[in-house]
Amino acid sequence: MSTPRGESAARGRDPRPAEQRAEALMERVAGDVSRFLGRFAGRAREELEDIVAEARTVRSGWNGTKRQ
Repeated sequence: MSTPRGESAARGRDPRPAEQRAEALMERVAGDVSRFLGRFAGRAREELEDIVAEARTVRSGWNGTKRQ
């Protein structure tokens, strides 16, 4: 049993065409992915900085003095 378009909109369904709904969904997904990648890149950068700092500490000796 089909319902007229006005009825489905009255029930709380999105009256926009499927293409518009799909575009809105893709924009939201792209934004979520962008935020995730930004956080991931920030954490990866921090980890890399920690690794470099540890490598410098090991290279210069555990007591902080440089090799001669």
